[in-house]
Amino acid sequence: MHDGTGSAATVRLLHVEDDPAFAELTATYLDRLDGRIDHESVSTAGDAVERFEEGSFDAVVCDYDLPDGTGIDLLKRVREVDPELPFVLFTGKGSEEVASEAISAGVTDYLQKGGGADQFEMLVNRLRNAVDRHRLGRQVERSIAALEAASEPIGILDADGTYLFANEAYASVYGIDPETLVGTHWERFYPDDEVERFTDEILPIVTEEGHWSGEATVDCADGGRVRERLVLTHTTDGGHVCIIRGAEPAADDPA
Repeated sequence: MHDGTGSAATVRLLHVEDDPAFAELTATYLDRLDGRIDHESVSTAGDAVERFEEGSFDAVVCDYDLPDGTGIDLLKRVREVDPELPFVLFTGKGSEEVASEAISAGVTDYLQKGGGADQFEMLVNRLRNAVDRHRLGRQVERSIAALEAASEPIGILDADGTYLFANEAYASVYGIDPETLVGTHWERFYPDDEVERFTDEILPIVTEEGHWSGEATVDCADGGRVRERLVLTHTTDGGHVCIIRGAEPAADDPA
């Protein structure tokens, strides 16, 4: 599969269509409308399964009626391998029953064949958007996996100050697990004077300058206190990323 992302990246497409004339017409329009779509056509579900298992495709476009089954049958096979791969049912068999069956099987999009070039323009737009979303989702998954595996304590908060993400190393500083930390507001873990300092002084600096580093005192789940060294970085959505550079028991630890 191509590693490129974004609308300029090549898309490897498997097109399943048993009508040779329509398959050729589709190929012509794909080349005309978007030369970055590298397409391959097969005429049966069996051939499609074989090519799908052998090759590496970014998306599948499939007719409903095939000589050896239906596009839904193929969709189910594809979903066993990749639950998220863009799969567009492009068919002249338009009915609520077919659409419902396709949605239940996990189709990405459903388009009816029609006259003129409009159908192909819509196909290309839907296909490109679906592939871009899929690639972005994969990037996010890889990024989260990397953050989770990082030994450095990392937390991500939204604009309201609620934790969206925390890896194991970060949550352990607070004496809890990441699942408990996510969805909690940061103020829960700081003494009143620190909450006031962050609200009045530190967070405005993060917003204005884009970053801040310094120390803060944390109230841990076990009742103890930790003095942590922090680096805060502003995010485009108004939240911030928090990295803990070091932590040790605070001198005023009530425990």
